[in-house]
Amino acid sequence: MLEDTRVVDVHHHFLPRVVFDELKAEAGGARRLLNDKISMALTDQLHQVDRHLGAMDEAGVDAAILTNSGVSVYGSDTCRKLNDGLAEVQRANPGRLYGAAHVALQEPDAAPRELERGARELGLVAVALPTSAFDVNLDNPSLGPLWRTITALDLTVILHPAMKPQGATTDYGLERSCGRPFDTTIAAARLMYGVLPEFPSLRFVLPHLGGTAIFLKGRLLAMYEPPGWEIPAEIRQIAKTQREQRALGVDAVFEAGWSRFYFDTAGTGAWAPPVQLAAEVVGASRLVFGTDYPLESHSGATMRELAEMVGGLRLSREERQAIAGRTAAELFPL
Repeated sequence: MLEDTRVVDVHHHFLPRVVFDELKAEAGGARRLLNDKISMALTDQLHQVDRHLGAMDEAGVDAAILTNSGVSVYGSDTCRKLNDGLAEVQRANPGRLYGAAHVALQEPDAAPRELERGARELGLVAVALPTSAFDVNLDNPSLGPLWRTITALDLTVILHPAMKPQGATTDYGLERSCGRPFDTTIAAARLMYGVLPEFPSLRFVLPHLGGTAIFLKGRLLAMYEPPGWEIPAEIRQIAKTQREQRALGVDAVFEAGWSRFYFDTAGTGAWAPPVQLAAEVVGASRLVFGTDYPLESHSGATMRELAEMVGGLRLSREERQAIAGRTAAELFPL
């Protein structure tokens, strides 16, 4: 297990009852809501605080940061209800359950105001954003005021893939198994090019080990051309080897942006090899524990299995402690 440290779950989903009921009604009472906006499982556990706490107790998880940014596609009114409900849960469960502020990317004028309210008035401890909302990607120029507000508030952003990424098919659940990881990877690249050069102090937690970003890091770096950087015409817009990257200096620029990413351990169904690889590629200090409750883990036993998987990684005790909660304590005002 994750010994001698406070265990913090950074990927943990919750819905206030009012929002859950609205989505359930739209789904006609079905277990899954599927439409042109979203693909989402609607299990009663989402709004049952006692079941969240019970599963955490059984698994040895001390605290969780509650998010559900996929539903922000329903707009600012839904985000406001989310934030109010999460703040209520946070007040009622001090030290155990924390809320993140949610905003609607597709409403860029309203988003900074709701974020200010969520952070300053409600005391929410993070920002929860989807990787995209319809045709609004994270590098959309309209989001500049939102990034400035996040920078001023010094909050960490917890990302989650769009619940129904653009162009993703729902055949065989592929929007969940493949579409969302690809959406996360593309969002990370957009942040590297279109956001972090202007807002270099931002911090992001990428979900599900960054989608495919860790595996594709070498390819992303090989194709990386920083905005405004002088690239010889003969190798422009083609892959560059490690030596070419160093000679051009693009590797240092890439790593500066890449260092703003943290990666949660959810998304593998407790299969350890990709988490072990992530620790080797980015370092254990950039990994944070996540359970994706109540979806990937849906009980105390399955949540505990995820904790045991992290506890069994071939890492030092200090590295496992960093993943368990020490890094989260540095990223969030818990």
